[in-house]
Amino acid sequence: MDVINDTIFYDVVIIGGGIAGLSSCRHLLLNIPDLCNKRIAIIEPRSAERNNLNEDYKVGESTVEVSAMFFSKELQLQDYLIENHPPKFSLQFHWPKEAEKTDTMDDYYSTWAVKNPDIQAFQLNRCKMERDLLKMVIDQGAVYYHGRVKDIDLTKGDNVKTLSVQILSDTENFYDQKVIDNILIQTDYIVDASGRNFAIGSRTDNVLKDPKHLFGLQNASTWVRVKNVDKKLFDFNNPNVTASWYYATNHFFGHGYWIWMIPLERGSHDFSIGVSYHRDKIDPSQLNSYEKFMNFLEKNQKILYNLISSGELVDFHRWPKLAHTSKVFFSEDNWAVLGDAAAIFDPFYSTGMIMIAFEVECLTELIKMRLQKNWNSYSLKRKTFDKLIRAVTQINNHLIKDHSNHLGNASVMSWRIYIESSNYFGILLPAYIGKYHLCPEFSEKFLQGHEKNLQVRNDILRVFDDIIERGLNIGFMDNHRGGQLLGDWSPTSSWDYDKCLSLCKYEHKRLNLPLCLAWTSFYQSLSFLKIFMTAYGYKSVLNPLFHSTVSHSLWNFSKFYMVSWVHWYKNRSRPVNAYYQDINDNFKSYKASNALVPWKY
Repeated sequence: MDVINDTIFYDVVIIGGGIAGLSSCRHLLLNIPDLCNKRIAIIEPRSAERNNLNEDYKVGESTVEVSAMFFSKELQLQDYLIENHPPKFSLQFHWPKEAEKTDTMDDYYSTWAVKNPDIQAFQLNRCKMERDLLKMVIDQGAVYYHGRVKDIDLTKGDNVKTLSVQILSDTENFYDQKVIDNILIQTDYIVDASGRNFAIGSRTDNVLKDPKHLFGLQNASTWVRVKNVDKKLFDFNNPNVTASWYYATNHFFGHGYWIWMIPLERGSHDFSIGVSYHRDKIDPSQLNSYEKFMNFLEKNQKILYNLISSGELVDFHRWPKLAHTSKVFFSEDNWAVLGDAAAIFDPFYSTGMIMIAFEVECLTELIKMRLQKNWNSYSLKRKTFDKLIRAVTQINNHLIKDHSNHLGNASVMSWRIYIESSNYFGILLPAYIGKYHLCPEFSEKFLQGHEKNLQVRNDILRVFDDIIERGLNIGFMDNHRGGQLLGDWSPTSSWDYDKCLSLCKYEHKRLNLPLCLAWTSFYQSLSFLKIFMTAYGYKSVLNPLFHSTVSHSLWNFSKFYMVSWVHWYKNRSRPVNAYYQDINDNFKSYKASNALVPWKY
């Protein structure tokens, strides 16, 4: 921190002390030690105690493998998460067998987790997580301002930015806060993690909310937090599996909506339970109160109605409009947007935290280049990362496309989950493990096929539309179990084609991603083939969509498989993991001692 002409200066200022802002702050401090000397600041209007029901008790957050690795490895929070937040045992999906009968789980067609996860994920209690993270980053050397950004000088160009900040009083009641001082802060770089306040987005017309920019998405959400529920209402100890079904994220489906059930605390049995729905099927006025929400559950998902009724209500929230995205994520004008300030579509698949992981790691790489004054590398990576993150958010947005018509159809939706799971586990997860997103060369190659891949997804969605319109049953697919497509392959268990977990291939680009892309494309082509043959039989060969989807996947298989051999050849003499190679090399000089070291007694 420097003071220049009565104005405080920081290298980086983060607006917003929620999970996105605090994660970016901790990641920067861990990876750029120079910032630990009070050179990074966080501005947040909420109390550091995070105890206000309306402002701090967030929806709850369920991590998946990518976000779990980000928090555990990148933010070095593995032990903290184990000690303070419930474990997560995969995602599970449930469709009523009959719409009018939903009293017990025997009334549902379900995809249940069959084993403990290969990569441990967690259910996050957001207010606890944010409170603890804030203390961590302050201890690391960040400066915390309990305040509100009143104005920002966002003059275009690579120049120092000035923020006008109102410092707020510390009070027990959030709404009793008063402005006690006004200060000016200058910085070389602003990170907007202010959530739906859109500190930068609202001042730059950067936020896109119109459905035409969101693949037509128009959705909303209503949720509650409840504690001390009767755990027996959803407590299974099935001898056929090794995973907990209670500590999974459970999704319940209906026409135009889905409901999440996330455990937040172990001892007090806290839950976040909420519905994400599409406005063409359900008007927000139908779910704008706790009573209406409970009436909806009683008729459509009685088991959840019973679970909430058995406990104590903590809070009730709703968002009548949910989705938005951004035009720019990393601007040439020295700012970036992260988390909900950048994009949110739907909590389905818990993609919000995935996007934060990619955004934060790209941001840290850019700040490194800036502080090193490596302007050529910074310029290249800024442009590439911005395009990459925009593409990643588009993919996450596209995952929700046409959900309105598909969610309640167990056959079509289970197939969607099956295919989308194979893409996540076979492509996105290994790409993240290998840190390929930090490589501009890979990003450019990925972007070259981005539009075509979206078109193939559009084609298969049109097929699903036709299947629904014709009233066909193309089978029920369980993304957790093998034996449904070819051999024992399954999307969630067969993704590690390069054995990166057992061989510890965690170093940058050490994992053979082309091999993962190849086999994922192969099994995707089999999925498409089975869908077409089940729905249309041998007439599939006359359907142009059959050729556009299956042939594209097979072409990708052959292309990526050849590239995988190039990757193998280039890395043939490189250790699988340098850390363990050093251990083995050092062990060559080991000699066992057959005597105790003398000591005084």
